[in-house]
Amino acid sequence: MSLFSEIEKTIERGFRHWTERLFGPAQAGDLITLHRAILEEIESRVEIMPRGRRVFPFGRVIVAVPETDPGRRTLLETAFAERLGEDVAESMRAVGCELPEGFAVEVRAGGDAPSPFAIQYEPVRTQPQAQPAAAAAATAPPTEPVPALAPARLIVVKGKAEHTEYALEKARVNLGRLAELTDSDQRMTRRNDVVFEEGTDEANATVSRKHAHIRRDGADYRLCDDGSEFGTRVFRDGRSIDVPSGNRRGEKLRPGDEIYLGRACLRFER
Repeated sequence: MSLFSEIEKTIERGFRHWTERLFGPAQAGDLITLHRAILEEIESRVEIMPRGRRVFPFGRVIVAVPETDPGRRTLLETAFAERLGEDVAESMRAVGCELPEGFAVEVRAGGDAPSPFAIQYEPVRTQPQAQPAAAAAATAPPTEPVPALAPARLIVVKGKAEHTEYALEKARVNLGRLAELTDSDQRMTRRNDVVFEEGTDEANATVSRKHAHIRRDGADYRLCDDGSEFGTRVFRDGRSIDVPSGNRRGEKLRPGDEIYLGRACLRFER
């Protein structure tokens, strides 16, 4: 589901109890689905800096959700916003991501809001340095720049995807079939970054819609299976390594690894 499956389970359990008390069990399921999708979308904006440092470059996040009932709209804009902000902060702390000072989440509910939701990100406002600090910086000896870590790449070997090559520039990259997944009410539950086209190749049929993801862990990349039907494995040095479903640590990838999603194949390169 995201970068930190265990802490997310704790967050979701707490959110479920909260929504059932506030809105009632009948409406809790819809809000949990919405909450999960919003969290995953916000997490995708985490940036990896040199030496694996994680930062969130936005000081304010505004979430717009559709809602026509005035009473429920008020609850969403007040209580839901407070809870969502706490959960975002907790999830970021779990992966060592720095949130800017004064970070805030605002929820705007209205009948004209896009479905299922839309998120506006406001960048951090930089404060001018005080004169003493600026003077000290001017006289300090130059420092060697820290080279940025170039993102790894995935090369499509077998199967048909939207592109033949993908740069792993995000903290989490979802792999699967279809670009966007929705539930029975057309609410978005997941976005895939590496998309194998449905119905265009026999190997593609063995890729689950929510198959796997790759997350960046410092300078490393780890492959995790998201409960796929035909399994995920890595072929390395003449042997096959199964990636167990639900294992949040996943398998650390090495240059030249061949990643099999069912029968579709990607090559991992640095």
